[in-house]
Amino acid sequence: MKLLFRVLGYLKQFKLLLVLSIVLNTLFSILSTVTIIVIQPVLQALFDPSSMQAKQASSEDVSLQLKEWFFSNVITFVQGEHHSETLFKLGLLIIILFALKNLAKYLGNNVNTRLGEGVIKSIRDQLFTKMVGQSIEYFNKTKVGDGISLMFNSVSIMNSTITPLFYSLFRQPIEIILFLIVLITYSPFLTMIAFSTSIGSFLLIRFTTAPIRKYALRMQDAIAHLTHVFQEFLSGIRLVKTTSSEIKASAIFHEETRKYVRTSVKNQKVVDLVPAINEMLAIISLCAVLFIGGNEVYAGKMKAHELMTFLFALFSIMAPIAQLTSTPATIQKGLVAAQSIFTVMDNAPSVKDGSKQCTVFEKEITFNDVSFSYDETKTVVSNVHITMKKGQKIALVGQSGSGKSTMGDLIIRLYDPSSGTITIDDQSIQQFSLASYRSLFGIVSQDSFLFNDTIANNIAFGSSASREEIVESAKIAHAHGFIEALPNGYDTYIGDRGVLLSGGQRQRIAIARALARRPEILIFDEATSALDAESEKLVQEAIADVLNNRTALIIAHRLSTIIDADCIYVFDQGRIVESGKHHELVALGGIYASMCALQSLEA
Repeated sequence: MKLLFRVLGYLKQFKLLLVLSIVLNTLFSILSTVTIIVIQPVLQALFDPSSMQAKQASSEDVSLQLKEWFFSNVITFVQGEHHSETLFKLGLLIIILFALKNLAKYLGNNVNTRLGEGVIKSIRDQLFTKMVGQSIEYFNKTKVGDGISLMFNSVSIMNSTITPLFYSLFRQPIEIILFLIVLITYSPFLTMIAFSTSIGSFLLIRFTTAPIRKYALRMQDAIAHLTHVFQEFLSGIRLVKTTSSEIKASAIFHEETRKYVRTSVKNQKVVDLVPAINEMLAIISLCAVLFIGGNEVYAGKMKAHELMTFLFALFSIMAPIAQLTSTPATIQKGLVAAQSIFTVMDNAPSVKDGSKQCTVFEKEITFNDVSFSYDETKTVVSNVHITMKKGQKIALVGQSGSGKSTMGDLIIRLYDPSSGTITIDDQSIQQFSLASYRSLFGIVSQDSFLFNDTIANNIAFGSSASREEIVESAKIAHAHGFIEALPNGYDTYIGDRGVLLSGGQRQRIAIARALARRPEILIFDEATSALDAESEKLVQEAIADVLNNRTALIIAHRLSTIIDADCIYVFDQGRIVESGKHHELVALGGIYASMCALQSLEA
């Protein structure tokens, strides 16, 4: 119920639509009831015209007085000098009532759709904001396919199961109450007979709720895994093609769809059980009413047209009751989806936002005895001391897995140290808001991500750079020449992940993007390690121009990029084992000298 009320709480944002929905659905329920009970004067006009006389309310029962008042007014309106005139007026009245009913239904459904879609949009927007606000640790532990499934499949399930509840909660109960009043005014005894099987329906709902919820959870897990497999194969389509693994990929995907279908069929078996049994219980009660009511007609205790109107009203009340009783079964899928959605929404980022604004870098950034581990089993960085002064170019080198890239993640607060502190101008970086602190940095990584958008928009992403600033950044990054040679220049779309560009071109676009932020500090994380020799040379030339008179942290595997660094720190198993300038480290004859020898890098 907490989950349900939390979803319904989003209705507060759409008060006007909510009021309109209540009014229109209430009007529809009233008109639905009126169109059924107006059947009685039709039957009277056809089979008992002598009874078509307006009567004054004589009963002390309020419901009976209301019934007699209604029929008296209807008869007064349709009464004609001839039977044909009476029938014509009755037909006209029915047409008007059904026209008004369907107009209310049409307008109500339109408002309900706007209301439901508005709520779902609000949930989807908030979910996306919460997801991108999570720390990088969350994404390391979460499959991309799971996130896609949550955003689209889970929210869609909520839309198809919980959204109809918005109007079901007040349309169906109103219809049931109105029809129940009508039934009671005709025969309280027959009404009691009609609802004698309702206890069976409630017991059925009670015992099927848990299995339905269990299968709904399994279905959600199955579709999330299916989405993940689909996303992985599309992302790795080059590998699939180059290894001729299309058949294998198809077989894996077919197996996942089989598992989903099997889970879906099991779920549907339980879901369909509830309305099927409910309908049989309703038919049993209807037959009992027909038998007992028919005997009362033959005994003269009830008029035929009254029994027929009662049966019509009983038929009409079954639809809203069926919808209402099937709601608990249907809503379980929506609640399972809502549980997953709100779990993400309620998940607090592990890297907390600070309150201070960090607008300028004046002196130095210092790592004070910093240690870090991704989990409690293995320390990645251990007892690191580094000081990076403004204007310096600091390089971190070491073998893969030595902890050097983790240092880059720590300095921009993708993670916080397990122990020790990182300070900027003698203040802990954890005091500052993430947005203001990260605005000081421009980052170029080994596999820089580009969007399926124009070159200009890719360069401007993460900044408010003007067109002139975009072009200036591209020129510094040695990217302007090849951009201008493209068919649409800076307005050229570059495909998914920049697939229409070469590796060197993508890296130079990434460098231009980092520069467009007007950063105080540049971070290059193995920016050339994935490039061929020619592309590497072009990118290195761009980096050399970019680094002129700038503060930079260069994380490198290829040592040719950091020969001129002010200080080089050599990492081994998470610790700094050597530090100094290039020529000093070569002279030491240690790990760095060995790395230079392996890369044929002369002193």
